[in-house]
Amino acid sequence: MFKLSDVYAAAGQPFPPETPDPDIPAAHFDSRRIQPGMLFVALPGARVDGNDYLGDALNRGAAATLGSRVESEHPRWRQVTAPDALAAFQQLARGLRDRSRTTFVGVTGSNGKTSTKQALAAALGGHGLTLATDRSENTDVGVPTTLSRLLPDHRFAVIEMGAQIRGEIESYCRVAAPDAAVITSISGAHIGLFGSIENIVQAKSELLTALSKDAPAILPADSRWLPQLRARAPGPVLTFGRNPIADIVVNGQVTLDGTSVSLDTPHGTSQVHAPNMAGPIDLVFGATAATVLALELDLQPALDALQSFQPAPHRMALRRTPAGATLLDDTYNANAASMLAALDTLALLPVEGRRIAVLGDMLELGDESPRDHHRVGRAAATADILIAIGQDAAGIAQGAREAGKPGEGLVLLSATLDDPDSLNAARESLENHLRNILEPTDAVLLKASNGIGLGPIADALTEP
Repeated sequence: MFKLSDVYAAAGQPFPPETPDPDIPAAHFDSRRIQPGMLFVALPGARVDGNDYLGDALNRGAAATLGSRVESEHPRWRQVTAPDALAAFQQLARGLRDRSRTTFVGVTGSNGKTSTKQALAAALGGHGLTLATDRSENTDVGVPTTLSRLLPDHRFAVIEMGAQIRGEIESYCRVAAPDAAVITSISGAHIGLFGSIENIVQAKSELLTALSKDAPAILPADSRWLPQLRARAPGPVLTFGRNPIADIVVNGQVTLDGTSVSLDTPHGTSQVHAPNMAGPIDLVFGATAATVLALELDLQPALDALQSFQPAPHRMALRRTPAGATLLDDTYNANAASMLAALDTLALLPVEGRRIAVLGDMLELGDESPRDHHRVGRAAATADILIAIGQDAAGIAQGAREAGKPGEGLVLLSATLDDPDSLNAARESLENHLRNILEPTDAVLLKASNGIGLGPIADALTEP
């Protein structure tokens, strides 16, 4: 929460005399998300300019706006202007952070950061009011948007930080100034944008180098990059993973109803059940437990609170079709590492029927794309039926064939991603095909980058 005078100060503008100075509970950059009393931050974008929606936000009840223009039909004092509205917004957020006594935890990683953020928010909520990044608002504007909701009563804040180039996380840390850092994993996600895996390591490490010398870092013991990450952490390190060398050793047992996770910690062994969840949820809970212990908090209240954890939609969710087939919905995003993990989970599901893998394109892989699609296809050859969909689906199919996948167990649905009609036709064919072949005892994995649009198919197949 902040005041209108704080917005003026962040924009470098004098506060007009005899002007109302209301409390503002939050800010957002999407005028459609504006509720009465909020601040609308108008930013220019690749497709739209937020300044075109100043009037819309004020009509929705915004207390004020921060942008580069003024809407003439509304009072001038409610419209703060700045040459760089984003920089002013970040300055506002940093001011809120500096005045706060809240403990800030930064979370990044190639895979699992949103689920880990959600789990941490639930667990730390067992020790006090906790603020967390909404949805996946983990960008240059998303970080200050989260901080705009900061209250004096917040004991913890969990800030998710994504990145597509080096330097981004460093800039987010200048706003959020984390007291602890969590790196969930290192893999080739967005490698086409970063250029190399080494650049990804450097980018994620920016969260570590932003820490003070006493601030803890929570790192993945299973990562081959652990030595490099550990060397960049200025303070104490606590590790988590399936590797016995980890400080927090995790083990997950998946069933059709969810996953039971065992956490072997320095304080003993604990069990947590994750209903309707599968995949690397054990690693998510391991990172969460390690963070709680690194913050010198009692683990049991956090684990009790973790029972209320609900991941964001379409992330390794175990769902049911009306006929009883099991659907493993991981349609939100994909890279080679998360694809392979999802295929491992499919193989572990204790079903009597067939295991069907529906795999779509992995985007933003750059020069690594052909190799990674081929590699995923080889791994998917063990599924009873493999359905590959998308523009790069041929690479998945080719990898499966080379690994010995017979033609009768392989379906290729090619589509051109920049042709909506082509992609829609492929998705329609996929949904119809699954409806025709799924049996009550089958399990089907749906996974692709979000741009392929498999999420609505997962929803349609599980509708009553």
